[in-house]
Amino acid sequence: MTDPTRPYAGWKDLRRLLAPVTGPGRPGGAGAGGEAAGRAPLTLLLVHHAGGSAAAFAPLVRHLPADWRLLAVDLPGRLMAVGESGCRSTTEVVDWLAPLTRRVLDGPYGVFGHSMGALVAYELARELSRDGLPPLWTGLSGAPAPGHRPDREQRHLWSRERLTRFMRELGGTPEEVLAIPDVVTAMVEALRGDLAVVDTYEEHPGPPLGAPLSLFTGEDDPVAHPALAAPWAGRTTAGTTRHSWPGGHFYLYEHTAAVCRTLTRDLTTAHDSLLELPS
Repeated sequence: MTDPTRPYAGWKDLRRLLAPVTGPGRPGGAGAGGEAAGRAPLTLLLVHHAGGSAAAFAPLVRHLPADWRLLAVDLPGRLMAVGESGCRSTTEVVDWLAPLTRRVLDGPYGVFGHSMGALVAYELARELSRDGLPPLWTGLSGAPAPGHRPDREQRHLWSRERLTRFMRELGGTPEEVLAIPDVVTAMVEALRGDLAVVDTYEEHPGPPLGAPLSLFTGEDDPVAHPALAAPWAGRTTAGTTRHSWPGGHFYLYEHTAAVCRTLTRDLTTAHDSLLELPS
């Protein structure tokens, strides 16, 4: 396991990394850099897919409210982290990530994860809830509900060639990148470790979430089409909303603006509901 104090892995402030890129103002809120009157600042935690990194969420930044703090995680073992070992299970990920997350939270927050990131987001939200730091909202994208994976293959044991083919089939990786052998080798090793997290996943014991849940899916996703994601609804005692767009596993990059509008609406609704509670 990686030492959580190492400089590469951890939460990254996307607005600082991508400055001067900002997002739209929220309805009724302040513009870039401002804060809506009477609202506490919101943090959105973003957890990447298998083989991905914090940079996977860069396309979303300009479509999310400018007064949100956007923190995307780089889990251990990413492409740039030479010699850094990764996590091999959701238990290892959450044990590593929860202490880091407690240190960066300073107000209300939501958490959104795609694919492997959805499993991590769900278990991280439950762990933080047990600590008395529940999220306002959790968004799960591109992930079948526990027990509903369409196959039980141990993909982390596949050959380099088969994992490369798998990346190509899922989409989301430019062909020019897949043409660079050294880069492909590093990507395959990161993907292999992350697939161990996914393929060995078993839901952690404990109560369900107590906050609203939103499900995001691609209609033609072979890994997590809407029917496979629907049973997530039983993992919260609050309401669940379901959203789907045309496309495969990386549908969100084909419909980024629409996905972000939906995400913004759902998290803002959860935030507004909190503000309406009697003090």
